[in-house]
Amino acid sequence: MDHAELRVVYRADDVDDGTGKIRASVRSGQFSAEGAAWFAPISVKETFVAALRRFPLLADDPATLEGGFWGGEVPARLDQCHLRISIKPYDARGTLLVRVDLSTEVWKTPDTDLQNSASVRFRTEYAAVDIFTKEFEEVLDGRREAAVLKGIPG
Repeated sequence: MDHAELRVVYRADDVDDGTGKIRASVRSGQFSAEGAAWFAPISVKETFVAALRRFPLLADDPATLEGGFWGGEVPARLDQCHLRISIKPYDARGTLLVRVDLSTEVWKTPDTDLQNSASVRFRTEYAAVDIFTKEFEEVLDGRREAAVLKGIPG
């Protein structure tokens, strides 16, 4: 059976600067990966969580969360993506495609640092995204340990 799911947890920073680390673990069939990036929960709520509540989701403007090392330009540019979650339409039946990209941090070069990266995709449906959205907001508020987005059998 092709069991697929995305699980996210959030841990606030000890410095209490309004940021924390979102850790994601994803699996689809025999593939799995884990990764993390730093985020401000309020920003995640205003962008990603708000985008997940749209209906229908748009193929050319997917609900996307991404974090890693940002450049200092204005507007800021993502120089290294350590965590990206993207959800968009998959077919005309209302099935959605979840894509999760994860990578380790690179301080020198990918080869020197032995960087690892993975992209995992699976299909889901709006009802599962709705449950995940509610759970994820509770995770960001510290009222829940983890949010899980379940895939549909392939």
